[in-house]
Amino acid sequence: MQDFNINFIPRKPGIYIVGGTVRDLLSGRTPQDYDIAAFCPPEALADQIARAAGGRPVRIGKGEKAIYRIVTPSCTYDISAGRGENIADDLARRDFTVNAMAFDLAENQLIDTLNGRKDLSGRIIRMVSPGAFADDPLRLLRAFRMASALGFSIEPNTFTAIENMTCAIEETAGERIRDEWLKLIANPNSISLIEQMDDAGLLGVIFPELLPLKGCSQNGHHRFDVFSHSLSVFRQVERLIDANQPAFSPQHTNADLLHDPAARGLIKHAALFHDIGKPAVRTVDPEGRIHFYGHGKTGAEMAGAISDRLRMANRENHYIDALIRHHLYPLSLYLSHARKELSRKALARFFLKTTPFGPDLIVLSAADMQGKGCDQNAFDYIDFSRQLLESFFSDYRPASEKPPLITGHDLIELFGLKPSPRFAGILQQIEIERLAGRLLTRGEAIDAVKKILDFQNRS
Repeated sequence: MQDFNINFIPRKPGIYIVGGTVRDLLSGRTPQDYDIAAFCPPEALADQIARAAGGRPVRIGKGEKAIYRIVTPSCTYDISAGRGENIADDLARRDFTVNAMAFDLAENQLIDTLNGRKDLSGRIIRMVSPGAFADDPLRLLRAFRMASALGFSIEPNTFTAIENMTCAIEETAGERIRDEWLKLIANPNSISLIEQMDDAGLLGVIFPELLPLKGCSQNGHHRFDVFSHSLSVFRQVERLIDANQPAFSPQHTNADLLHDPAARGLIKHAALFHDIGKPAVRTVDPEGRIHFYGHGKTGAEMAGAISDRLRMANRENHYIDALIRHHLYPLSLYLSHARKELSRKALARFFLKTTPFGPDLIVLSAADMQGKGCDQNAFDYIDFSRQLLESFFSDYRPASEKPPLITGHDLIELFGLKPSPRFAGILQQIEIERLAGRLLTRGEAIDAVKKILDFQNRS
């Protein structure tokens, strides 16, 4: 087992490389994190590695679960005290067999007491013991995250154990669930694991807000109930941003069009929950037609509660809220386009209102249309989405990077206005006209303000 970063770890008895590091090395991957179990004082070992590797040890956690982390330009080392009397005891307390191997540097040999290497070859996620999930219920979710990341399958007895233990994950802190969840859905083709989580009952325990979606029927534009539709939209988002099918741009991948391509898991999260508000607002009119008035707003509020529970960052919460709250907005533009009534002003208003997430919203909306399963307009809608994205990158974004024609200072100095909602509304109206190409000079903008004020004064 050769790796440059291993050279900084002392080759002494009682010091072992363990867990995912060994798994990755055996798979031919270069680890970014090196987990070390020490049957010797871990603090002293951390100091020694830090001096050799050029880092500084930082203690994380308390008591016997504390680790010493060293971050270097090439990798991270995590040193913890070995659990039990020996390395075999330590491995028996880990989660899955592929993570329960160790490498003894002093003896230059692999220690595999639980046949992890066999499961690694067989591409199987298998629990170390029936008590693995009771020891840390987060492992229930981690099984699916690892299967997604590695392209492995979950062994049947392990899957059954997960089914029997799903409620235990309610004891887990929200931020720990968040980290595993976002890692899972960031992987390509994670939809199959989301469906397996649902089969096991785990998805509904983590997100009970999804359960009312099952059996919630929709109108004639939808082939599926709300839950199956939501899974379908998740699948379509993955096709769009992970497989780039269908492509929106000849110059860029679909993922590169997103506001933050590195955070692609968040748009999948929004896709899964985009219709979460529908059961709460569902109505049926006298003619038997089903309606979901206001479900974007209701869904955004429900998704916000989920974000709070998972302790998501404000920027993550804001992104999810914006996509769910406005996910029908591109459809309204499409309907105007079909009636040949879509104006440049309406486009400018859309991009300004949804900035900086307009492209993400267009991608989600396209997936929403495809995920209906029976809409005959899906092909036309994809073409319309291409036009919207072209308009954003060719017209709106270059124009938005130019300075405004007038500012709040101008409204104060030239018109004697004071900051207020009316004040902000005038600035927004002028900016929309500028972005739409209807105002080109400062003089034109000033004249437009005069007309707005004259109209307001006469009203």
